[in-house]
Amino acid sequence: MQQSDEELLNKLIVLFVFDKMDIALDEKTIIIICYTDNGWIMPIYCMDTIQKLVKANFIHQVSRGGDKLYTLTPDGRVCLANFYSRIPESLRQEISDYVKKNRLRFKQEQEYKHTYYKNADGTYTVWLRIVSPSSTLMDLKLVVANNRTAKYIHENWRSNAANIYLMLQEHLIE
Repeated sequence: MQQSDEELLNKLIVLFVFDKMDIALDEKTIIIICYTDNGWIMPIYCMDTIQKLVKANFIHQVSRGGDKLYTLTPDGRVCLANFYSRIPESLRQEISDYVKKNRLRFKQEQEYKHTYYKNADGTYTVWLRIVSPSSTLMDLKLVVANNRTAKYIHENWRSNAANIYLMLQEHLIE
């Protein structure tokens, strides 16, 4: 495979991943998907591909706090549609299967933020957030009595965040 063919395939893989994921992704997540978990693209080529796709206006970079998130643009969708057949069918299926199994996990990791820390008085503050690429949807700080409770809340946030957000909205809007 020539370098230009490999470069084109890398771009199409990244575009296809964005299309299937249908959420904003940070660089770390893109590398996890494209290299760490699957070995489709080496990290150095992955980063280069992202920059080239941004320059070509096929993906768009958005800043959220200190994070850079990327989303597929309409031009990126058109490009992917035009060159879709250049991605081997087996690879398209592999990507689709991977995304189907892991999309929710990556969405939760990027959108459901959580941390906790000890306060001067010995209590703990648990900081829970739900963020989107453009804004913070929910920002909640809870003060709890001990480390065990803080750790329990921290560890269970991702699996409960959506239900808690919905419950708060329902109770506060009614």
